[in-house]
Amino acid sequence: MFKKLVLATTLLSFVGADDYQDWLKSQNQEYNTYKKTMDEEFSDMLKKDWEAFKSMYNPSPYKKPKPTVVPKIKKEIKIPKKEIVASPKIKAKPVLKQIIKKPVVKTKPKIIKNFKVITFDFYSNPITIQYDKKTYKKVKSINKQKISDFWEDISKTNYKKLIKQIDTKTKELNLNDWAKYQFINQLGDAIYKDKNTANLFTWFILVKMNYDTKVGYNKNKIYLLSTIKHNLYQVSFFTLSKKRYYILTPNGKAGKLGKIYTYAGDYPKANKKLSFEIYKDIKFYNNIKQRDLSFKFNGKSYSVNTQYSKDLVDFYKTFPQSDYNVYFSTKNSTPLSNSILTKLSPLVKGKSEIEAVNLLLRFTQTSFKYKTDQKQFDYEKVMFPEETIFYPYSDCEDRSIMFSYLVKNLLNLDVVGVKYKDHLATAVAFSSSVSGDGFRYKGTKYTISDPTYINANAGMAMPQYKNSKFEIISLR
Repeated sequence: MFKKLVLATTLLSFVGADDYQDWLKSQNQEYNTYKKTMDEEFSDMLKKDWEAFKSMYNPSPYKKPKPTVVPKIKKEIKIPKKEIVASPKIKAKPVLKQIIKKPVVKTKPKIIKNFKVITFDFYSNPITIQYDKKTYKKVKSINKQKISDFWEDISKTNYKKLIKQIDTKTKELNLNDWAKYQFINQLGDAIYKDKNTANLFTWFILVKMNYDTKVGYNKNKIYLLSTIKHNLYQVSFFTLSKKRYYILTPNGKAGKLGKIYTYAGDYPKANKKLSFEIYKDIKFYNNIKQRDLSFKFNGKSYSVNTQYSKDLVDFYKTFPQSDYNVYFSTKNSTPLSNSILTKLSPLVKGKSEIEAVNLLLRFTQTSFKYKTDQKQFDYEKVMFPEETIFYPYSDCEDRSIMFSYLVKNLLNLDVVGVKYKDHLATAVAFSSSVSGDGFRYKGTKYTISDPTYINANAGMAMPQYKNSKFEIISLR
């Protein structure tokens, strides 16, 4: 692009404006011809290079089922005074983030020539999109010829203006890749009223946005496949050209499929891997709910009023189980942070690090009822903090994710995940020496802090895991 700009500037200095415009027009025509040829070649490839591939399946990352009952220490154990005195005081105070809701102004959008207008609801956000009238062409029968024809037809439409609108809307809502996929798929549903054609539409748009996605089919159903930045569990996948392609479905639950037909070729420049990571606060602010959580610490009772986005909880329901880093490193919602961090901040302020960590441990250990995912959902599900607040029960990984979120944001201390063969805990890097169970990792001492072991303080591992091997989950 920079070379073209330099060339254009050089040309403009030697020739007149009219000549420059003619040159620019020829460059655009050349590029459009290249794009057209690329789409035609890809369409031709789709007509022939399809093979049957057998799906594979990743089970839960745990080697053994998680404990159905967790141990409990009957009475809280007092922290040694020397540790309290040596431990630095907590000064950090969370800053409230203002949720800015733009007033809804009902104005008729300027209709793009030869475009249709469609509206749909995306997690309580009203969406209006315009698309080329020629985009609509429902696929009635499924085979490689029909799929190739769909690509050929839609590639001839004015899809660039549609993609620009999609890009604008998804940026406004801070959508991550998975939410972007959901958005495009729901748009496809709204346009076509047909799941198979919506999958083809989603495939085309994602490929044009440079995502490494494919489609496959068996019998009368079309599937969307994509490479993913990290591992997914309990989701079917296929290995094509040494790359793993996972099946994407709107509910995130693509079980064992057997064989499907797909192609091994790639669309030029479509090499981005889809990600479930969330680095920005997704703006689902229109359906906020509340829940009061109670706990005791050092003989005192506390009540914490929390807020969460029900729309965000509904969105998280669609998540297939991912690598733990996705959950530990997520940018959580502003409504959640504004409530839970604001309410807990005065409780830890002025306390020593060890006291503050133990208070947050007691909050996560006793404010929520324990039940394994298999008993609550009948499948393995890792929860984000909003979900831990919403659902009646949670287990070890959910509490570890909640606890690490609180420690990082309220105490500014480093945390790592500690994964055993059937349990997940956390460990905290204190500024001063803390007695009890711990380990050194990358030159830093970490103290076991288990948010599932009821009434346990930092430095107390569950008895059955004291001498067990574990894996470190280093958080970003």
